[in-house]
Amino acid sequence: MRREAGLTLIEILIALGIMGVVMVLITNWQTDTLNLTTRTNATGRGLTELNDLTGYVGDRVRAAQRVRVATSGLSVNSGSGNACSTLNPCLAAVLPDTDLMTGTVTRYVLYVYRLEKRSVVTLDKTPDDWAESNVQVLREYRSGDTATTPVNCVPAAGQTFETATGAGCADMRNLAGLTSVGGFNPYVVADYLTPADQLPGGAAPFEWNAATRSVTLRVQFRQQAGGRVTTLPPTQAYALNVRARNVP
Repeated sequence: MRREAGLTLIEILIALGIMGVVMVLITNWQTDTLNLTTRTNATGRGLTELNDLTGYVGDRVRAAQRVRVATSGLSVNSGSGNACSTLNPCLAAVLPDTDLMTGTVTRYVLYVYRLEKRSVVTLDKTPDDWAESNVQVLREYRSGDTATTPVNCVPAAGQTFETATGAGCADMRNLAGLTSVGGFNPYVVADYLTPADQLPGGAAPFEWNAATRSVTLRVQFRQQAGGRVTTLPPTQAYALNVRARNVP
């Protein structure tokens, strides 16, 4: 009696089972690879963010005529929740604005940097529901030539910052005693930062050392990527110490 060649039902089921296992392994590998790539990209973004942030703020501290770190006693613009606090610390700096053609200082501008909840920012951010309640942004507030308190300090011919008599100059020289600023224009400097009260080791984001006339800036990048929360640096805040060369 002649036997027909071919696969039995059991052999087909076994083959399908093996193929299923192989497909699951391939899918898991692809998912893991995609998550790893996502986390790697997040790390790259974090490095760029930290580099841009520390370079930008560091340059301003170096050039500042006055510097103040505030966790109380200073509020930015009007409305509730705008006071500088432990949860929303501020770094204020008075900076010269120089005419690039002549090299002369035309005015002095007050900058206030404030860590804030991401949810208070309505513009200049990527939609991210997780980030709204898990990270902070660093916003920069700038004084203007008009409609701000104080207004920019404009020295007359022959005057320096210390002798300038224009509107706003006395307030900027007395930065340590300033209790509020108003009408300042806000700009987002950095996003996806670990909240001020959650930095590793209880580190403070801004610290002023009067003896050395230096500011220590401590930040950490935090983002949810590839199913995990990624922080950079992983276990501590990135610290940058900058000397305010022009602060008396």
